[in-house]
Amino acid sequence: MAKYRVGLIGAGRKGTQHARAYMMDERVEVVAVADADPENLALFQKRSGVAAYADYHEMLAKEAIEIAAPILPVSANPEVVVACAEAGVKAILCEKPIAVSLAEVDRMVAGCNDRRIVFAAGDLDVNLPVYRKALDFIGAGELGAVKSISLLGGTGTEMSGGGCQRFTLMRHFAGCAEVAWMMGWVADDPLSDHDQGGAGYARFANGIEAFIYREQDARGRGYEVVCEGGVFRSDDNLAGLYRCVEGDGPSWDKLQKIEGVLPEGRIYGEPRGYDEEGWKWPGDRNVASCKALIDALEQGGDPPGSGENGRKVLEMAIALRESHRQGCVPVALPLVDRSLRIIPSLSRMYNKKPIFGREKYMDQVLAHKKD
Repeated sequence: MAKYRVGLIGAGRKGTQHARAYMMDERVEVVAVADADPENLALFQKRSGVAAYADYHEMLAKEAIEIAAPILPVSANPEVVVACAEAGVKAILCEKPIAVSLAEVDRMVAGCNDRRIVFAAGDLDVNLPVYRKALDFIGAGELGAVKSISLLGGTGTEMSGGGCQRFTLMRHFAGCAEVAWMMGWVADDPLSDHDQGGAGYARFANGIEAFIYREQDARGRGYEVVCEGGVFRSDDNLAGLYRCVEGDGPSWDKLQKIEGVLPEGRIYGEPRGYDEEGWKWPGDRNVASCKALIDALEQGGDPPGSGENGRKVLEMAIALRESHRQGCVPVALPLVDRSLRIIPSLSRMYNKKPIFGREKYMDQVLAHKKD
């Protein structure tokens, strides 16, 4: 059976992780790489032996790429994703945040939807086995209807980057219902377009409530999903499902842990080091997210971290800030003004090498393989 042809765009630190995750899947083959940075390009080509291009347009024109992997700074995402779609690829997985403005992400999603391209954004927690099992269990009604979701420990220092991880799981635990309205505040200046942490409340159209806590407390940093007959809890390390044994609704003195549903061990798995080929383990999220894209390409439908999801969670982050700007009032979604934006941190927005410094950055890239 022919393998899907993967073309990597961006052979830096994160791009190398994604490429290795694809290499580990027998259904695909990484056949080419493109990078405008000659140092990154030469190193990846030496390590992988694939065709190398300084211009990704040339790679797309010559290599019959089926899965495009543009692992780039956010500022480049809109142009490159749309160019990949126009080149006729079958699937695209870019990194998070998906874009800066709602107008940009609208263009990206439309460009893929119009051509029926499978589009995903980000190496997301929602693709990890623990969360997939929990979502399936709760989605099947095993604990009754979901009543509320708590995002514990906040969004960190950014809502459009790491925060999109957490909003994504919040959406999925709510059955991917539309968000009716949000209310909240940001950590620093609500008049700034720059990314920052935030907190507040989301009301989904199906009636589920979601609470976004700003600070970490004794419950750790994770999720609490309260259902009619039980609870899911995680702390970004371990997770558990609990059933109310007396049927009177969730109460901590009546909850019994449900065994045998969730995978054993840590959510992100145990450290694995280097494999026999000298490659460093690319990370559980990268492996799971690349697999989810390929699964969607083979089976049809959207991956959990779809481009549409990327649009929704960026809109949620912007809505929290807009609520603060307007006096912490409820803000209805979808947002009418599509020019609204969140500007990520410099290291997400632009090339990391000049920001971190060449030596520090290349040390991180070199660490991905024992040459």
